[in-house]
Amino acid sequence: MEQHLKKRIVGALVTVIAVAIVLPILLDGSRAKLSLDVDIPPIPETAEWSDDQRERRVRIELEKLASGDSHAATTPQPTRTVERDDPAAPRTLGDRGAVDDENLPYAWTLQVGAFSQRNNAEKFRDRLLSDGFKSYLEEQTDSEWVRVYVGPVLQRHQAEALQAQLKQQLQQQEVFIKRFRARS
Repeated sequence: MEQHLKKRIVGALVTVIAVAIVLPILLDGSRAKLSLDVDIPPIPETAEWSDDQRERRVRIELEKLASGDSHAATTPQPTRTVERDDPAAPRTLGDRGAVDDENLPYAWTLQVGAFSQRNNAEKFRDRLLSDGFKSYLEEQTDSEWVRVYVGPVLQRHQAEALQAQLKQQLQQQEVFIKRFRARS
């Protein structure tokens, strides 16, 4: 018991000394008057035209927002549902890729499922990912359906081989090849 009492007395003594040293430093206010020397250079002069150009750009952007043009530009196109395979790209030879009239490459994706509940679509997508397939979801803008896709691949023959593999592995016949268009 004596050892315990000695430790308590030493602890109390250390606390009193610490408070006696720190408290006057905090209360005298002399540290509040200390200033730090800073060597930050002044802000450089900017050209007169820079502010005017920025104001014009902001004004144009606000006018676009008010007119609704930017909303129309950022609204995604409705997702096209496929009921059968899309046709192959015209004038393609073998395994070469092709570009369309808009200079966009032909790429192919496979629609493997459509779900009315998002969590079911996510489970199916996760199963495909765990099986080693690149898969993703796409929500229909005009309906409640969430579609599951595998791909994209650049050559049509790769999409056809992937279609055969998915039909065999998933034991379902409705695996459709669809042209993939990237959204920006």
